Amino acid sequence: MAREIPAWRQWVAEKLNPAQPSLAAAQPYVSPEVIADYKQAYREVEVVNRAVELIISGLVEVPIIVEGGGAVKKVDKLLNRAPNPFEDRVKFFRRAFLDYLLDGNAFFYYDKTNLYLLPANDMEIIPDRKTFINHYNFLIRNISQSSVYNYNRQTTRQDTHLRFESDEIIHIKADNDSSIYRGAPKLKSIKRLIELYYYLINFQRQFFKNNGVPGIVLTTESVLSPKVKERVLEQWRQNYSTIFGGARSPAILDGGLQISPFGQVKFSELDFEASVERVQQDIAKALGVPYVLLKSGNNANISANQVLFYTHTVMPILTQFCSAFANFFGPDMVIRPDINEVSCLRSDERTRAIYYSTLVNAGILTPNEARGGLRYNPLDDGLSHQIRVPQNIAGSAVDSSQGGRPSDTNPSLQPSNDSENSIIEML
Repeated sequence: MAREIPAWRQWVAEKLNPAQPSLAAAQPYVSPEVIADYKQAYREVEVVNRAVELIISGLVEVPIIVEGGGAVKKVDKLLNRAPNPFEDRVKFFRRAFLDYLLDGNAFFYYDKTNLYLLPANDMEIIPDRKTFINHYNFLIRNISQSSVYNYNRQTTRQDTHLRFESDEIIHIKADNDSSIYRGAPKLKSIKRLIELYYYLINFQRQFFKNNGVPGIVLTTESVLSPKVKERVLEQWRQNYSTIFGGARSPAILDGGLQISPFGQVKFSELDFEASVERVQQDIAKALGVPYVLLKSGNNANISANQVLFYTHTVMPILTQFCSAFANFFGPDMVIRPDINEVSCLRSDERTRAIYYSTLVNAGILTPNEARGGLRYNPLDDGLSHQIRVPQNIAGSAVDSSQGGRPSDTNPSLQPSNDSENSIIEML
């Protein structure tokens, strides 16, 4: 007799993604991508290094607001002050954002107390046939096996991996059109531009090594044997060698042969400064960095480009990190970037004061809510937490019976006859 399946299990089975088994079968494990070229470009190509550093500096500049229910104070400490006892916030998140840009992924390990960063290019993702992620494997590379024996964690594949459960890892992934489990490196889209940049620089350098000095042709009316030619060239190399290796040797024309140049090529005409700068602009734009921030600017356009940079490059990445943290630490917790701490996104103080003053006088915000928006402490005077109802003092131009000065119903405020008589006698 077949065992009856409980109703709650049937409901759970119906709610799971029916396509997940096929997705997991298509990618039994998701290994890290080779990013050696992108790391080399980050180290050697100045515009790539500067653009990446600018994005990272903008990301770590923005603090994170943690509010709502749950362990708010604990999470706020992890994200804004000290993620773990060994690293400060800036050092910790600079490494995380660099992993995200170069590898397209960032992996955080949470041990219920502290937050640690795992190298993104050493993490392997194992999909699950029912849910989404079964577990993660940390690939042990160039590490002696004895160094992990005392670590209280299960190892797999002949002690070449460390296993992390899915509820221990916070994974942030960039967009990837070929995988739903792992992100693609941010520099992958500019790989062709990086190669072109290398070609331009290398050709320019090689042309300078070979043709940076005037070409020389040795002529003679006599016919020289191959041995004599070789001896003359060898003597010339020894006496007039250039400071660069690989430079071309002079040519020998014997028997009265003459050379007639069929083209004039000057080094100044092959200066790739404009082409190199154009490639640099394309690289910066592809990474989301306005080129004016890398080159030069003035007061007329620097502010607008800063707003563009933070709005379309920094904030989307930071929002993605905040969303992953909020999903991991609990649905009752709200985690978002604090844009008020970004100078270029924050309006000037006078404009903000007028804005909040208008909202208070219109009866939309309480004075304490406006003080909170201006980052002042609330007042406990009993009135600042109440909405101010606006009064129509001027009266209505259509109906004179509406509005106007409020009537004084307090008899103590009305002047008495004795007071009027005293005033008349004084006059």
